[in-house]
Amino acid sequence: MVMYFQADDHYSHVFYATGATFMVSYGLSQIETLIAEQQSLQSNFLRLGRKYIVNTSFLFHINTIKQIVLLTDLNGVSHSLHIAKPVLRDLIKTFEYSRNKT
Repeated sequence: MVMYFQADDHYSHVFYATGATFMVSYGLSQIETLIAEQQSLQSNFLRLGRKYIVNTSFLFHINTIKQIVLLTDLNGVSHSLHIAKPVLRDLIKTFEYSRNKT
């Protein structure tokens, strides 16, 4: 299961929950389009700025002071992603909205 995608110029790194990682020759916008076409995956993935698409199922912690999002893989290893503050604020608002919606 994919944990997150990270942009690298015209390529993207794919990070799996098992700890495996590899590079694909697609940009994040292309990956985002492919995810949108898969209705079952659409709700779990969220674009975070220009650099990441994360699977929110693996989201563990958001630290707005340090501007970090922590994801935890299936082996219990934490992955720290540095995110801009405005993007973090939007992420928190998204979770607050979905929590209030239910």
